[in-house]
Amino acid sequence: MIHKYGKIFTWFVLAGVLLTGCAGADNEALPGEEATEVETTEAEGEESSAEESTQGQSAETSQAESSSGNAAPRVEIETNDRDWYDEDGIRWLMHAENVSISVSGESYEALGEAVAGWNEEQTEAFWESCEEFSGYAAEEATYTEWDADSYYYDAWREAELCRVDESVVSFTILSYAYTGGAHGNSGYTGVTFDAQSGEILTLSDILTDEDGFQAAAQQWIVEKLAADHGDELFEDYEETVAAMWEAEPDWYLDAEGITFIFDPYEVGPYAMGAAFVCCPYDEFGAYMKETYSGMNGVGAGRFSANADVETDLGTLRIDMPVDEDYGMAPVSLSLNGELLEAGEFGSFGDAYLLRLSDGRSFVLFDADYASDDYVCFFCEITDGSPVLRSRLEEVSLQGGTAGTEVLTLRVHLDVLGTYYAYMDYVIGESGELMQTEDVFEIRSDSYAWRVLTVARELPVTVDGQAGVLPVGTRIRITGSDNAGTVYYRDEDSGEKGSISYTRGDGENAWELYIDGVSEYEYFEMLPYAG
Repeated sequence: MIHKYGKIFTWFVLAGVLLTGCAGADNEALPGEEATEVETTEAEGEESSAEESTQGQSAETSQAESSSGNAAPRVEIETNDRDWYDEDGIRWLMHAENVSISVSGESYEALGEAVAGWNEEQTEAFWESCEEFSGYAAEEATYTEWDADSYYYDAWREAELCRVDESVVSFTILSYAYTGGAHGNSGYTGVTFDAQSGEILTLSDILTDEDGFQAAAQQWIVEKLAADHGDELFEDYEETVAAMWEAEPDWYLDAEGITFIFDPYEVGPYAMGAAFVCCPYDEFGAYMKETYSGMNGVGAGRFSANADVETDLGTLRIDMPVDEDYGMAPVSLSLNGELLEAGEFGSFGDAYLLRLSDGRSFVLFDADYASDDYVCFFCEITDGSPVLRSRLEEVSLQGGTAGTEVLTLRVHLDVLGTYYAYMDYVIGESGELMQTEDVFEIRSDSYAWRVLTVARELPVTVDGQAGVLPVGTRIRITGSDNAGTVYYRDEDSGEKGSISYTRGDGENAWELYIDGVSEYEYFEMLPYAG
């Protein structure tokens, strides 16, 4: 999630830091509401099978225009991966995943061109660094032993959209690399584009009183860091905050305010992780140009829990009390005191405010019971009150993206060695979330352990005809309707087909059966964990 404008924080810069670092988620309705099912209808044919050429993380944040002609830019995010092996093609040296971001939309041509140029530079720098890393991995492979089915080094970049409207597109990039040693290292960078000009914005561009803002924000940040992290902070963290204005700090805009980011080791140790401090618009908007000091028109913006978010709809807030004993705690959404209780959960996930081109407003958020057992809530703001429209079990925003017209969400499936899939949802006339496809996309990456090797003749369907895959065939799972059909691609021939299954009963409800035989008998190994 992030960009250092003025000392441009490309992956190449991060690479140098890392190399010198440490070395050798049953539908249940809320009270008074009806549950909304996650539809899982049978797919009509293999043509709808999810493709896997890239880990297609598509984030379509706005497609339709309003009657007035205003619309937010459309943002698309994709993830592509590469792998490096030794000269014999046996030992897996390195795996890398890079995020690619594009923006389009009528009247946003300048923005689209600017993002494309920025993305090209970032991508080129990332892959160049990965090539360098792979050379070090190859050298280390000559004297280090590791499992041939596992990569040794890895690097990746992830993007998260924070705010998109007719004024700005703001997102964060999280960059990570492991190149040996006790642990990998990560860095955040924030990028905010002016939606009209396409320029990357600095603090000077969005502020009307830079000196006043810095003085007020510095005190605010110091106090918030102390309240959130206490004794974890370095003794000189206040000096670090005071010095942050000497160069462009890391920041981004969302629905709540302007957030500043401190990477691990900046104000606290690695174990503390990154620190995020939001300076809310209601406190700091007076120092900012009006066009940037809050969401404008159609768009989507992220916000955090346990903080008041001032909007033209009123005061929006999601509450989840901090539980020092890591137990369950109630999660609730409120608007101007009107409360919608979500239930008790172990942790809170993410939240977005969505303003649609047809004038409707929604809040999307998710919460986790315990260990990735997420529930996704979709609520409409009607007559000043939050009203639940959809509650989706085993669905979350983790790895997905919120948008004003299309929302990409992650779904927990448990099919043939994979736990997760993704689905695009649209908002219905009644405000409910509806699937856009019958088949959930399984983003089968290039990990070797995702390849399933057939251990006995496997019944399949190819081009509408029944057949079998012989012993030794290697396949990747690419999608499922979650209702009895899994789609695959032959790893060697590229041929696509489908596998029919049933689920067990009672204690065996978690196990799949193909033609009456357990899934575990059909493959040499299924990579379920736990």
